Amino acid sequence: MAAITQSKKSNLNFPIAMWFLLALTVLGVGLAIYRMVAGLGVATNLNDQYPWGIWITIDLFIIPVAGAAFTISLISYFLARDDYHAIIRPAVLAGFLGYGVVGVLLFLDLGRWFQFYNIFVPGYINLHSFLEEVSLCVTLYTFILVLEIAPVFLEKWGYKVPIQWIDRSIFVIAGAGIVLSMLHQSSLGSMFLLMPHKLHPLWWSPALPLLFYLQAVYTGLSAAAIALSLIWGALKLPVDRVIFRRLGQAMSINLMLYAAVKVGDWMGAGDIPLLLKPDTFGLLAWFQFSIGIILPLAILLSKLVGHSSGPLWAGVFALIGTFIERLVVSWIGMAEPSSASYIPSFTEIFSTIGMVAGAILVYALVARYFKLFPDKHSHA
Repeated sequence: MAAITQSKKSNLNFPIAMWFLLALTVLGVGLAIYRMVAGLGVATNLNDQYPWGIWITIDLFIIPVAGAAFTISLISYFLARDDYHAIIRPAVLAGFLGYGVVGVLLFLDLGRWFQFYNIFVPGYINLHSFLEEVSLCVTLYTFILVLEIAPVFLEKWGYKVPIQWIDRSIFVIAGAGIVLSMLHQSSLGSMFLLMPHKLHPLWWSPALPLLFYLQAVYTGLSAAAIALSLIWGALKLPVDRVIFRRLGQAMSINLMLYAAVKVGDWMGAGDIPLLLKPDTFGLLAWFQFSIGIILPLAILLSKLVGHSSGPLWAGVFALIGTFIERLVVSWIGMAEPSSASYIPSFTEIFSTIGMVAGAILVYALVARYFKLFPDKHSHA
C-alpha cells in the first residue's frame, strides 16, 4: 500500500470558505440559543400531528454517515486489514463530529431540554424503550469516540503517556464502540416497528433493524471515501488508489446485501403492487432505490472502482439515497390525512445548517493543523 503522509502544506492561510462556514456556525449557535430560551412552540413549526421535524430527519441521516468510524474500525482492528490503519483517524474524526451534531440537534428537539439528564437517572430509565437504548448507546459511543480521536490532539500537545494508555487498550475501546454503534444503528430501525399504522408500507417492515444496520455500514464507508477524497485534494496529498478500491469493494458488498433484503422484503410483504402505482410514494421508492443503490453499484462493479472518482461518486449517490430513505421514514412517509401540515421554520433550518457547517469547519481545521495520517515510516 502506498504510504500516506500528511504534507506541511496543511499550514496554509485561512481560506475564505472557512470564514463562510464560521459565519453559518455563529448564526446556528445564535438560533439554537434562541430556541432554548423561546421554546419549541415559538421557534419551530412542530405541532401535534408532526412532533418530529427536520431535526429528527437530519439526526437519522447523520448517524449512519457517522458510521464511518465503526465500519473502518471494524475492518481495521478485527478483520485484520492493516492497510486501513492509515485512514482510521479521518473516519473516527468524522464519526465524532457527526455524533456531536446529532447530540446538539437532539438537545434542541427536547421540549424540556434542561431535564435531558433524566435518561441517565435510574428512576427514570425505561428498559423497554428503544429510544432509551438509543440515547444511552449514542452517549456512551460518543465518549468512546473521544478516546479514539484523543491521540490526534495529544500528539500535537506532547502528552505521550495518555497516548500509550489508549494504544494499549485500543482493541477494548474500539470493540466497545463497535458493539454500541451496531446496537443503536439497528435500534433506530426498531423504533419504527411501533408505527405500522403511520409509516407507509413501502418503508415499514419487520426487517427495519437489519435494513438500518446495513444502510449504516455502506453509508459509513461512503462517507469515509468522500472525506478522504476531499482531504487528499485539499491538502494535495497523494491519492492511495488501493484504499479507494477496497473501500469501493466493501461498499458494493453491503449495497448488494441491503438490496437483497429490501427487495426480498417487498416481495414477501406483497408490496410490489405499491411499487407499480404511479403515485408519490411509488415513484419516490423507485427514485431512492435507483439513485441510492443501483447507480452506486453500477459504478462500483465497473472499472471505475479502481479510480478515486469511482468510490467518491458512488458514495455521493449512496448518501443521497440514504437521505431520501431517512427523510421518508421520519417525515414524508408519516404524513397524516388531515389539514395539518409541517414546514420547517427559519430557526429549524438555519440552526441545522449552522451545526453542520460547524462540524465541517472543525473537520477542516483538524485536517489542516493536526496529523490525521501516519508518518511515512510509521506502522500500526
